[in-house]
Amino acid sequence: MQRQIIKKRLRFFVIDASKAAREVGLRGRTNTILQTCFFTLSGVLPRDDAIRQIKESIRKSYADKGEEVIHRNFRVVDGTLERLHEVKVPSEATSAWDRGPLVPASAPEFVKTITAKMLEGRGDEIPVSLMPVDGTFPSGTAAYEKRNVAEIVPLWDPDICVQCGQCSLVCPHAVIRAKYYHATELKHAPASFRSAPVNVRGFPDVRFSLQFYIEDCTGCGLCVEICPAYSLTDPERKAINMVAKLPLVEAERENIACFGSLPVNDRARVDFATVCGVHSSNRSSSFRAPAPAVAKPRI
Repeated sequence: MQRQIIKKRLRFFVIDASKAAREVGLRGRTNTILQTCFFTLSGVLPRDDAIRQIKESIRKSYADKGEEVIHRNFRVVDGTLERLHEVKVPSEATSAWDRGPLVPASAPEFVKTITAKMLEGRGDEIPVSLMPVDGTFPSGTAAYEKRNVAEIVPLWDPDICVQCGQCSLVCPHAVIRAKYYHATELKHAPASFRSAPVNVRGFPDVRFSLQFYIEDCTGCGLCVEICPAYSLTDPERKAINMVAKLPLVEAERENIACFGSLPVNDRARVDFATVCGVHSSNRSSSFRAPAPAVAKPRI
């Protein structure tokens, strides 16, 4: 019963713990804030007694860290009490907008009628008559589940990139894919589509593109960590840099569609003994049939 009461109280109060911690130089350390919130709202102890004991515990825990650290934590406790406020929850929804469809209108019928409901957590509503008779599901339907879990995503700078391929190999979610193609393929490409001359001698008309599927990205930053290419003018900038995702989403959807329409690389011309070759093999980026063979560099 006590746990239910605490949970109910916490539901109607809010504090930005991470922001409060940053303001006093305790970035990423929110334990003091959350502890203060708990004892303030739960009523397990009288509020004044709880705050006094929290501060005594802080002094005991961080005595060897110095007075500055102790007083920072004290300021966190006091700042938490100042920022803690009730959130009025309306009795009914008043929003004027609705959530967009989980899958695009161009998705296969199976995805729109079955997969989409599963993604919404409404699988129980799917009638048995719509399920495949033999229990088999079409392949490739995972491509329509865009989780959009990251706020910060990688952005490729083709002018700095050395086309080494390490980023696509280190990515744990296969959201970085590469292709090389003839320059004429870019006639109908969006203005925001990024490409660079392929880093191989003797093929001046061949372009290279590195495409990030940012709606599948988790924002882990491993691609930035592994990238060896730095700007010659700005040592803090690499060929891949983490940026805010929201301004990129619409443009990247067009870029991904353009990237998917490019010819699939001829695997017979790919050297799988090199990182760059595997990077350019396009091993998982397309379900369409290969285009007619044209002269391409051996990567």
